[in-house]
Amino acid sequence: MRLIDQTDENFLRTGKFGRYGGIFVPETLVISLNKLAAEFQLTLHDPKFQVKQVEGTFKDATSDAIRAWVEDLDNSYYLAGTAVGPHPCPAMVRKFQSVIGKETRKQALEKWGGKPDVIVACVGSGSNALGIFHEFVRDEDVRLIGVEAAGTGIDGAKHSATLAKGEVGVYHGAMSYLLQDDEGQIICPHSIGVGLEYPGVSPELSFLKDIGRAEFHTVTDKEALEAYSLLCRIEGIVPALEAAHALAYLDKLCPTLPDGSKVVVNCSGRGDKDVATVFQYEQEQQPQ
Repeated sequence: MRLIDQTDENFLRTGKFGRYGGIFVPETLVISLNKLAAEFQLTLHDPKFQVKQVEGTFKDATSDAIRAWVEDLDNSYYLAGTAVGPHPCPAMVRKFQSVIGKETRKQALEKWGGKPDVIVACVGSGSNALGIFHEFVRDEDVRLIGVEAAGTGIDGAKHSATLAKGEVGVYHGAMSYLLQDDEGQIICPHSIGVGLEYPGVSPELSFLKDIGRAEFHTVTDKEALEAYSLLCRIEGIVPALEAAHALAYLDKLCPTLPDGSKVVVNCSGRGDKDVATVFQYEQEQQPQ
């Protein structure tokens, strides 16, 4: 935990988790990012500051957003929706998303009288996982498990398992694990859950992997779809296909846990947007 404490102390100044993160951008953007970081710090200490959650549904979207920002620095700003990009964007998103973990701690205390034993979240770029993990990072007795998309198979070319199969590189202004070829070119990710289709990942999750504080596993498209259908059938809850990856990992996890273990899965989105995708997949699986 001392390493995490030291990293947190330096992060807001350097924008780095160990070797990950940082500001890898054109010089014209550095002044704007430094101003943003300063304003972010002021806002955090403003008693009137509040976080409001809004709905909305991202590699191409992030690229286009940064490109549009660079083209008109005087009249636009880059609003990050996930925990990637140059500092301070990952720090800002983590702060905003951390309401998930705070609420989880509160409800666990009310329901169980204590903390969860295990927390499971899907991982694409990392914002929803960090949102629930960050509150518990210093609780060493709480396992933090991230689940990436193995797509059609982790050993093939169609997956989004950046932490499982990626190498360290720089993308969208920060250093993290990346899906890249031998020449450093980005490999197109794949997942049935389009929100997991990102070739990079949060610098902080990269750091948590390296120091062993969080563990990361993978789930295939087929396993995620089975979990999606199961939750619909037994609970009447339609999860997002992204969250279904975390749910699917319970089949592997739960048999290994002691009786009475308290497990929280971050069901990070609703799945009505995915109904057409699920229907098309099931049609394709029908015998001809």
